[in-house]
Amino acid sequence: MKKIACICILFLNFFSFAQQLKPTADLQEIEHSLYLAEDIHKPYTKDSLFLLTQYENIYRSPEMGLTNQWGLYYNKESRVAEIVIRGSVNKGISWLANYYAAMVPANGTIFLTPDHPVSYRFSDDDKASVHAGWTIASVYLLQDIKPKIDSLYQTNNKEILISGHSQGGVIAYLITAQLKQWQKEEILPRDILFKTYTLAAPKPGNNYFAYQYEKTMTQWSYSIVNTQDWVPEVPPTTQRIQDFNPVSPFSKENIDATIKKVSWPKRWFARGLYNRVSNPTKKSVKRYAKLLGPFLFKQINKTLPDLQEPTYRQESNYSRCGNPIILDGLTNQAYLKQFNKPENIMSHHLPNAYLFLLKQ
Repeated sequence: MKKIACICILFLNFFSFAQQLKPTADLQEIEHSLYLAEDIHKPYTKDSLFLLTQYENIYRSPEMGLTNQWGLYYNKESRVAEIVIRGSVNKGISWLANYYAAMVPANGTIFLTPDHPVSYRFSDDDKASVHAGWTIASVYLLQDIKPKIDSLYQTNNKEILISGHSQGGVIAYLITAQLKQWQKEEILPRDILFKTYTLAAPKPGNNYFAYQYEKTMTQWSYSIVNTQDWVPEVPPTTQRIQDFNPVSPFSKENIDATIKKVSWPKRWFARGLYNRVSNPTKKSVKRYAKLLGPFLFKQINKTLPDLQEPTYRQESNYSRCGNPIILDGLTNQAYLKQFNKPENIMSHHLPNAYLFLLKQ
């Protein structure tokens, strides 16, 4: 009987600690993440939050950096924690963080003060570039997030969801990318399981960032998008000839080499056509980098005077990222009747619109 009892106890312990998160999109997880995205902005009562999600809020950070905030939620039954990044708010420099859309390298150092450099690494590819404002926001938040992850691990909690809506979603990409890099570098334990849901998120960086992120996360990261929502379409994007992979026949190197092989009269004509295609996009990116880089940094510096301006890249070829989960209300008459309100530019963007379509 003692042997049977021991076997039963081991059997129960095995199932109580069995892995909860799976490498697939889970509609209930997405629904809960949408409710938590609402809670981080405007908290539910404790009982209402638990009824909707089975989570309790165990930590809510102070506002930091570019008026950013995050919360830590915990499900006692599943032992799954969820890091929730708050989206934009109508105060401070929160919206400036979105418009500060010059690109910076995906690996570098941000000086929060002249004496406080913080290194970040979001990608293994040196060609990867990311959004300046959201990079700075992520660097601030990560200073507060990592100690909480360490504490969770010390209490044997190793399954963590990462989510965010809108600005919170795009920052969730970068937070996830850094946490995975820390695991590679053994700064974080490799047996922590991270799974990410980005909700109504803008584009975080260029193709090379997206490639490495998707390679790393495979089936552990999902981008939930409403086709009627304009926010996942931003930031504005310009693709130059220079942005093509060097082996592409459309790359600057290969086009230059091809033009050199052509006889002089044809070469002159071909070079003229090439310049007519190439120059407008080069000028667009240069103007874009100037206005949405140094010009906006001066405004941010008024609130964060010790923050040092990063080094920009002359590109703006933003790309979608993550495994897409598409919610389409285009032909759903009930949805359109409730949410198609042209006078409200956020009607298709807010979590309640996503929840409506998700439940369909």
